[in-house]
Amino acid sequence: MKITLAVASVSVGAVREALGGPDTQVIDVRESPEYAYEFIEGTANVPSSLLNQAIGTLPKNKQVFVLCQAGISSVDAARTLKEAGFERVSHVEGGLEAWKRAGFPVRRGRGTIPIMRQVQIVAGGLALLGGLIPGLWWVAAVAGAGLLFAGLSGTCMMAGLLARMPWNKSSDAPRSCC
Repeated sequence: MKITLAVASVSVGAVREALGGPDTQVIDVRESPEYAYEFIEGTANVPSSLLNQAIGTLPKNKQVFVLCQAGISSVDAARTLKEAGFERVSHVEGGLEAWKRAGFPVRRGRGTIPIMRQVQIVAGGLALLGGLIPGLWWVAAVAGAGLLFAGLSGTCMMAGLLARMPWNKSSDAPRSCC
């Protein structure tokens, strides 16, 4: 039986106060293209997909705040760090979305539109196409079934496919930790 470690959470206000301090490291675990599109100045990008490889490069002697888009992936990433021996690690409640809702500044880069927005564009376009063109009703039905499956399973096949597209392969993120 695996024991799951509890992870502390912290508000975006507390992160803003600590950001840039000598005893603080804020890591954003979104994938590099998402980070390149929009990020918080002073954070380091350590994508969730590379976190286990990057653990050795992260400072164990600092307070580490883990940030993602909405505060969901950051919990798992913070837990991974806790399991690796990081004692002072917290996830940021609400992630980048909460940061923006609080009116704190973000920096826009040259990255691609975040994957989930791409999914919304493609699925919405397919549904519209299927609804407007007679005989293509099945396109809307397939898009709807895919969204239903994604919601129920937590796995979005369209996001996986879009992530493999050439425009999502560039990693021109402004800052990377590893």
